[in-house]
Amino acid sequence: MRAPSCLLELPDGWSADFEIMRTVHGSYAGIARLSLGGVQKCALVITQQLTWDGAFERACVRAAHFVKEWMASPRE
Repeated sequence: MRAPSCLLELPDGWSADFEIMRTVHGSYAGIARLSLGGVQKCALVITQQLTWDGAFERACVRAAHFVKEWMASPRE
């Protein structure tokens, strides 16, 4: 199940694509892909959570943290 990236506030130029699936054990896990200017910069693995909402919240927190650290790091 895909989650709308518009629910996550990212700085200009950043976008996110979330894919969260129900596992055979009934939990939820997935991946969050982060792109800057259309170029993928990161794929975050979202470990198993009890609910879809929990998995999405985990993805949002991890995505926001990655973008914050990326922007704080010097780039050439």
